[in-house]
Parts: sequence; C-alpha cells; structure tokens
Amino acid sequence: MKRRLSWMMVLLIGLIACGGIDAGAGGPKVPAFELLSLDGKKYTDKDLLEKPTLLVFWASWCGTCQHELPKVHNLMEKMKGKPFQIIAIGFKDSEANIRGYVKSHPDTFNFPVLYDPGDRVAARLGAQFTPTLFLLNKKGELVLHHFSGGFFERRDFQEAVQQLLKET
Repeated sequence: MKRRLSWMMVLLIGLIACGGIDAGAGGPKVPAFELLSLDGKKYTDKDLLEKPTLLVFWASWCGTCQHELPKVHNLMEKMKGKPFQIIAIGFKDSEANIRGYVKSHPDTFNFPVLYDPGDRVAARLGAQFTPTLFLLNKKGELVLHHFSGGFFERRDFQEAVQQLLKET
C-alpha cells in the first residue's frame, strides 16, 4: 500500500509540476511486475523498455472501455511499423470475462491482452478506474496518465506520442 501511495504521489507531483510535456524526460518508472497474456506469454516491466508503450487497463463490463477499445485498435493500426506498442491489461473483472470479451471481439484486439489476477499490478500502478491508460517513454517512465474516455482526442496525448516516436 505504501508503495502505491508513494508512486501515485510522485505521479501527481510530476503532473502538476510539469506544465508542458517533455516526453523524453518522463516521470516515475513503472514498478516491477510479471503477468501472463491470454495466449500464455510472460510479460514483465522489462518488456516496456526500448519503445514507447501505451498500457490500457480495462474491464469487459465497462461501457467506456467498450467504446475506447476500437480507438486503441485504430491507434495500433496507425502505429504499424513504428517503434510503439500497446498492451491491454484486464482487471476488476474475471479472467473468463476478459477472455470471453476478447474472443467475441477478435477484430478489436490487434495488441496483446494480459490479465491481472487480484488486480495486483493495477494497484501498484495506481489504476483504480476503468479504463486507465498510461503512456510510457522508451525507458518505462510515465509521460501521461488518463482515466475514462477521451484520451486519444487529447492534444497533449497526440503531441506526446509524436515526440516519443522522434526520440526512438
């Protein structure tokens, strides 16, 4: 609990102090974690290095998530061939529900989907709401954080992604 609070405090202070975006500088680094994707591949915090990453925490029952996931798909399509990755992490839901949603929407998921049993990783990152999105630089450091819908339309998100691509 202390770790989560300290990570969130650093996050909030960094976001308040930032004013502008310097995607290369980044904020707090993602804490160590290990999760499995729905197809059984192991992912760790080390997989978030060397290219910008968008982490999307979502749940199958979340109406906003259902609305935003096609936008995640579209972003992934737009980023094909570029040094950028998207990883979706199901939380606040059962693994069976996450698997069922992914299976029933195969055209949406052109990115890996992981499951967070017990919501441990989400708690360590401070993801409390669905959806919660974290944009990370190639060092695994936080650049932007957002919960709810509308992230992809934010000008600071679009500018940060462009700057992160220039830095890779």
